[in-house]
Amino acid sequence: MRRKLLFVLTAGVYLAAMAFGMAKRQTYTDLVKQDNYLSQVQVAELADSMAENVCAVMGQRLPEASIILRVEVTGEIEHLFQADRQKAVIRQVYAGSGLETGEEIYLFSQHWQLVLDSSVDSIERGFVNVMAAGTEYLVFAEAVCEDFETGVRSVKLYDDFLIAPVFSYEEHENVVIPVRGETTYVSYRDVKDNEFLAASEEALRMMEQLKGEMISLYPVGG
Repeated sequence: MRRKLLFVLTAGVYLAAMAFGMAKRQTYTDLVKQDNYLSQVQVAELADSMAENVCAVMGQRLPEASIILRVEVTGEIEHLFQADRQKAVIRQVYAGSGLETGEEIYLFSQHWQLVLDSSVDSIERGFVNVMAAGTEYLVFAEAVCEDFETGVRSVKLYDDFLIAPVFSYEEHENVVIPVRGETTYVSYRDVKDNEFLAASEEALRMMEQLKGEMISLYPVGG
């Protein structure tokens, strides 16, 4: 009953966000139609003070996710109001009923959004970069929503954590941009090739260690 209620609430929130997003689409279009528009925004890096605890908790709880998939990302990021998404194809189902290998889906997260109505324009990512098209990712999710506009189902990430639970099966060179004061926001152009967004080498090490643990549990073909 609780899972059914979660599904209904999640679907309602997502569909409402999409509907509102239609009215806001022009605002996003004005920016995203510009070349290299992401270089104009900022993104947050994960601070040391949060990294250790969140990575430890995720290491314990992610294998309990109701949906665990290996996907290949096929689409670029799409900005809806409070619900950025990317299209992907399921390559392997480790957990989750009703999802099939070869099925096309959208992935979205409450952590993913383009914010243009604050003092500093930013792209919020849950400390994980935009997924690269053509790359395979290990994804931990919690709900499937029907998308009647496109006919493609949407899968919501397991969003109980500060870090978005998606891990690339490829290795990426991550750079750390030092920050000062209370903010950990940096220019996106400086970290555009990263997989993880970390404010220190230690925070990055913990994120990469978490990735390694999860990939070892769910290897390709495993």
